[in-house]
Amino acid sequence: MKKKKSGLYIGLICCAVIGFAYLLGFFELAEYHGMDILFRLRGPRPVSPEIVIIEIDDASLKAFGRWPWDRGYHAELLDIIEDYGPKTIIFDILFSEPQEDKPGEDSMLAEQTRKTGNVFYSSFFDLSQDNIRKNIIKPRDITMPLPELRESAKGVGFVNILVEPDGKVRKVPLTIGHDGIDYVSIDMLAAAHFTGVGSGKMNIHTDANGMMWINYPGEFARFKRLSFAEVALSGIQKQDGEKASTDLGILKDKIVIIGMTATGSEDFWATPVSTLYPGVGIRASAVNTILRKDFVHRVFRPEILIILFVIGSTLGTVLPKRTPVEGLMLFASLAAGILLVSYVSFAFFNIWIDYVTILVLLCVCYPAITLNQLIITKFEKGLIEKELQIASRIQQSILPQTLPHSIGIEIGVKCVPAKHVGGDFYDFIKLIYDFIKLKEDRLGVVIGDVSGKGVPAALYMAKAMADFRGLTHDFIEPNEAMTAINDRLVEEGVSGMFVTLQYLIYKPKERTVKYSNGGHNPLVWVKESGEVLSLTQSVGSPIGIIPGSEFTADEFKVSSGDVFVMYTDGISEARDRNLKEFGEKRILDTALINRRLSAQELSDKIVDETQRFSRGMPQHDDMTVIVLKVI
Repeated sequence: MKKKKSGLYIGLICCAVIGFAYLLGFFELAEYHGMDILFRLRGPRPVSPEIVIIEIDDASLKAFGRWPWDRGYHAELLDIIEDYGPKTIIFDILFSEPQEDKPGEDSMLAEQTRKTGNVFYSSFFDLSQDNIRKNIIKPRDITMPLPELRESAKGVGFVNILVEPDGKVRKVPLTIGHDGIDYVSIDMLAAAHFTGVGSGKMNIHTDANGMMWINYPGEFARFKRLSFAEVALSGIQKQDGEKASTDLGILKDKIVIIGMTATGSEDFWATPVSTLYPGVGIRASAVNTILRKDFVHRVFRPEILIILFVIGSTLGTVLPKRTPVEGLMLFASLAAGILLVSYVSFAFFNIWIDYVTILVLLCVCYPAITLNQLIITKFEKGLIEKELQIASRIQQSILPQTLPHSIGIEIGVKCVPAKHVGGDFYDFIKLIYDFIKLKEDRLGVVIGDVSGKGVPAALYMAKAMADFRGLTHDFIEPNEAMTAINDRLVEEGVSGMFVTLQYLIYKPKERTVKYSNGGHNPLVWVKESGEVLSLTQSVGSPIGIIPGSEFTADEFKVSSGDVFVMYTDGISEARDRNLKEFGEKRILDTALINRRLSAQELSDKIVDETQRFSRGMPQHDDMTVIVLKVI
């Protein structure tokens, strides 16, 4: 009875703590990254055929010269496309300053705008970064188009987007109040004009702050696009009685969005589907979301708190009645079920569930309840040793169970916990960078050592490992990933806990190794020639202590037969009966003498030599060795 009640209490306490942290926004950024993963897993969505983008691309700049252009070019563009009957035209370009060198061209553009009759121009609000991060829209000023353009246009809408703290654009405001006037976004204005429904009557789903989540249909290339230069050339060809090289008939009854996509433009943003997404593509995605009514509905606070309560109380009630194996199966089943439901809801119903918070509760509640059971068992039956062995196996299951197969490199691993659970960890991450056209897989190898010992170190290890796994695919360079994990652990840090970390990326195509070190033991490099190096130059501060720490990375060419040894201080600080340490030199000597062995044989050899040196003396730190051998 004591076990059952204490399990329920722990489940409810975990639920209360995680729920409170959730309400305070501690998991908000993690949830955003979780949504990004859902975007990538879901794949592309349908694109409205009513949207056509006229892009000012590299070819256009080559044809018409450097930006900004004379306003007459834009007037001529309107004159050309007017004949093809677009229903709505958007300029995702600010025309706020008069063209002083050719004053008449502003009037020319205004006159053509009036003639066209369906042109919308852009305005822009000056918003503080603090307000943006908090999703509180308090504009300080507004930049409007020239008065004559404003008077001749069908309407003016703002083009502000919101950049999240991680630098990604996920939503847009639809209205902004300023000086007693409610201004409307150009996306909603265009959609309202196109559909014939007043902007005030459009049924658009927004969050509590009046923001609309952009349901990106996929990469920018999925939209119908025409080059500004192509349109201009076709217009000239038509005037000359020639056959147009580009069929502009596709513009009839469409929403036409004109914007910049040329290389070097500042109007590129990170989004859930791409690291470089043009601003005009964000406009198109927002309009597409409205036209298709493809709104993202977020299951937020009240519903998530209820889910947390149900899971916490269920685990607290059920786990004490189950064996450790059954408990692990329950944990795995719940985690898999949450992930599956979250994916299906988002992919098929546009419902976004804050599943990261729920998984955090599982990862906290399950080990907490399990460990509570172990402690109670210790006092009741004196079997804590046996139960901790089970906990060790659970922890070991978090670590990679099989070694990855990577082109050009052989891998060996040996891990010996000093206690049944410990703070050493390692991982192998297969990095696929198709989105930046690298067209190759790279292998990331991480080894870490959490401060402290026993269960607290193991729990912190699991958190650090999970955070690192979640961050690595967002960063190409190892030092960037180290900076991100440091910021994450500092922000969500546990007092007195930190991690030493070493992250290495092997690039088989270039045959290079690039690594970064956060307070960890030096990387050992044994060259085929017999030269042995202890790489100490890139050792930075430990992870999770100093906010804003930046890390460096070193890269070097490797050759066949080269060996790299990554190890924790349980190896170098192992002591014999005279309290003498095994030391770095013995590690280097052992690696050099045995460099012809296979990677696994060499990792086993280093641990065997360490244990032989200590001669049965009890060790108080975990021993972990990773050997990488270039083939």
